Amino acid sequence: MTRLQKMVLKPKEQLVSRLFLSPKLRQNLTVLSYSTHDLIKAMKELSASDPFVLLREPQSDAMQNLEWLRAPEGENLVDHLLVQVDLSDWHDWEKRAVKMLIYHLDEDGYLRVSLTKIIERSEFSLENLTRAKKLLQSLDPCGIGAADLNECLLLQARHKPHFNPVALEILLNKQLEILADPDQWHNSVFSETELTAALASIQTLDPTPASDYVTGKNTQYLLPDLIYKVNDGHLMIENLQSQIPEMVFDEQAFNELKEQADENKYFSQQKQRYEKMKNAIAERQKTIMRLGEFVGQFQCEFLTTMHKKELKPLGLKETAQALNLAPSTISRAIKDKYIQCQNKIFSFKMLFPREVTTDLSQARVEYDLCKIIRKENTRAPLSDQQLVEIFAKHDVFLSRRVIAKYRNKLKIPNSYARRAK
Repeated sequence: MTRLQKMVLKPKEQLVSRLFLSPKLRQNLTVLSYSTHDLIKAMKELSASDPFVLLREPQSDAMQNLEWLRAPEGENLVDHLLVQVDLSDWHDWEKRAVKMLIYHLDEDGYLRVSLTKIIERSEFSLENLTRAKKLLQSLDPCGIGAADLNECLLLQARHKPHFNPVALEILLNKQLEILADPDQWHNSVFSETELTAALASIQTLDPTPASDYVTGKNTQYLLPDLIYKVNDGHLMIENLQSQIPEMVFDEQAFNELKEQADENKYFSQQKQRYEKMKNAIAERQKTIMRLGEFVGQFQCEFLTTMHKKELKPLGLKETAQALNLAPSTISRAIKDKYIQCQNKIFSFKMLFPREVTTDLSQARVEYDLCKIIRKENTRAPLSDQQLVEIFAKHDVFLSRRVIAKYRNKLKIPNSYARRAK
């Protein structure tokens, strides 16, 4: 008998475990992942499609009465940029990072705040924010998101076809001050005729790309989901629901119309949609509150002192185990959520720093690294290997490659460049 003759089809039993989410659980998880803005939007869509669902704006918080705010005349720069971001095909994290940079623009459309300072109040890395800055600078108006005048003009010059090559080279070499002062033209490698033409080309560019848009009168509000308060050294938590409207069901109209109609299926479906959404919102608030209480206790030292070095590494898995939830549920619960503590508002994800060693978070290692280098002898700066040995003396074992990684992230040059001349 040949090998081909031995090959026959035989039934085979196999046990497979599959997890199927019920429609109710699927909706609960979807609502949990909503930001406050997306949640209110979903509630308004339900109210618009269901004639029995009404939304009542909460009256308890005085900040909810914003009728005294008037929309400024003219197109708003922030809204103009946000629309472009929403219509882009970028990744979700890229959109969130770009939006964060948009809110840091000044009235001229410049991003004068350094990325390292923005990192302190966000969950993004320097690499991510650098990528986001490039995406921001690709938006209209051209020149937006520049750090200074030279960069702003350079962005516009690169965008224009057949731009004066001498002017472009001057901007690339950051010699704009020389060009602006004819008394210094003799220090340039270009002739007076070339510099005159270059100056005329640069004068066609816009030094304030946001001048056609409203910026100074615009006020943006970022409302937190949780508020941590410190009283006499004790940490308290409050679930801020004042910005979420109350969703109610018009029982009277529902019963009157149901009695007059012969079709009861439609009415049952409308009420079920309302009940599912209301239950999902209640579960969302309950889960966020539970998570806030646990994280508040875990990161109590940071929240009471607001020193980034006090942040302890916290993972989604250990949080999920402590709350008897799935890691994916924790991920949804902190997605696009913000917290307020001691008059500062920052991303919930900031309280979940990645672990570098068993006991230290990335933020603590960066803090210690800066502290060690700050105290070093500038005539004999510490090498990366010496930094590894210093950390090892305190039972923190890092490789030289890791030290170099965090040193570069903090924009600290190597030992050779740090040596005092």
